[in-house]
Amino acid sequence: MQNLSDHISTIQSSPTLSLNEKTRQLREKGANIINLGIGEPLNDFPESALSSAREKLETRQLKYGPIGGQKSLKIAIQDYTKKHYGRTPTLNNITVTVGAKQALFNLLYVLLNPGDEVILLTPYWVSYPEMVKLARGKPVFIPTNDLFIPEIDVILAAVTAKTKAILLNTPNNPTGVVYPPELIAALVDYCETKKIFLLMDDIYHQLIFGPTQWVPGYVFTSKPINKSHLIIINGISKTYGMTGFRIGWAIASESIIKAMEKVQGHTTSGASVLLQEAALGAMKGGEQTISDLKTFIKTNKDIMIGELKKIKGINLADPGGTFYCFPDFRAFNSDSQQLAALLLEKAYVATVPGIAFGQEGFLRLSYTCSTEQTAESAARIRWAIDPEAPREIMIGDKSCICDWERKKEV
Repeated sequence: MQNLSDHISTIQSSPTLSLNEKTRQLREKGANIINLGIGEPLNDFPESALSSAREKLETRQLKYGPIGGQKSLKIAIQDYTKKHYGRTPTLNNITVTVGAKQALFNLLYVLLNPGDEVILLTPYWVSYPEMVKLARGKPVFIPTNDLFIPEIDVILAAVTAKTKAILLNTPNNPTGVVYPPELIAALVDYCETKKIFLLMDDIYHQLIFGPTQWVPGYVFTSKPINKSHLIIINGISKTYGMTGFRIGWAIASESIIKAMEKVQGHTTSGASVLLQEAALGAMKGGEQTISDLKTFIKTNKDIMIGELKKIKGINLADPGGTFYCFPDFRAFNSDSQQLAALLLEKAYVATVPGIAFGQEGFLRLSYTCSTEQTAESAARIRWAIDPEAPREIMIGDKSCICDWERKKEV
């Protein structure tokens, strides 16, 4: 075995990517899999994105672009920010990246010194702790209540002299919870006062279900962007259903943006000019796609939540946004990896174990498949774990009999 760096040995692989690979292998063997583990919408991307990309392709001129993004796309991001955040960043406050994921990594890399702490709220997206560690920082985990809402006093009690940043994701992956405005207000005020960076991963901010409301962090600060400690991460992947295009962005002070582009210049260079053109098309003409996607996700959410609530013993916070829910299955199995393996191998339903998000006994379920599959997946889950469910179920054209013990642990 070849010797690798000590540092990389501390980094965990992405559990969602490995799960998707196992799901793919089962499908290749003919298994009738319903994948609730993947975080991408089923919808078609906007026609305006296709026409914009086609027009660029027809020029047959796909060359290197600026490291920080095409000017036309940055102007669109500027307009988007004005519309949804009430602020108009300069083009020098914007950098375009290979997905929002790279924006966040580049940001952590330029902000953190070895040993600097970043506060993460549990449950957290699986890549946050590993990104912090890759940037030589230390993740600090803060628990939330039964509704996955953190208490401001608990967060502030975790702040030390080494705290460099607090990272928020609202609406939240994996829970779907939208943090209340008063919490955002308190954190913005505290971070601006104490000069701690508040990193806001807003990738799901348009995927909200009424009556819940999302409030941008800029509402709670009067500081200009060049002096603010509030940094925004966003992208086209979730809102427009364009995960494969890998276009994201960050909005921050000019000095931070320049530093991020220094990193990007020595790693990926600029994002694909073709995919930036598609992103531009989506941002200019994709409003109907967003509306249709929200309707589709809301339908699936209501089905999934309604069916899961029929299973006695499952506790579930109703999501206010995203396309995820995060049910508590501890009444049936407190080991989320065991439970996820059971559902995949017996019921052919792929989920993500809660332990990957720092919350044992839970599963993340993504209801981005068809409406019919959403309903069927909930029926399969109930069949696999609920002692009160029938022992026989049809999976595709195959009759399956439950030959394992279904019982509650508590």
